[in-house]
Amino acid sequence: AGFLTTLHVIRSRNLADRAVGVDMLVAIILNGLAVSIAFNQDDLVAALLLIIGLLAFLGSVTIARYIEERGP
Repeated sequence: AGFLTTLHVIRSRNLADRAVGVDMLVAIILNGLAVSIAFNQDDLVAALLLIIGLLAFLGSVTIARYIEERGP
């Protein structure tokens, strides 16, 4: 899934498609970290999961606001 999403990001022509692809890559990484937390019960990885999730959310909001202000 990560490979296909990376191809989508590389081949897409507009910013909105790339933003969706990068969000999907972050979701794949976060899901992998969540599985790691479930198996290892590691608190450090849980903190990392929260930090990456927050940064991804802020990045998505920033890109969406930029696209909205820029127009089609």
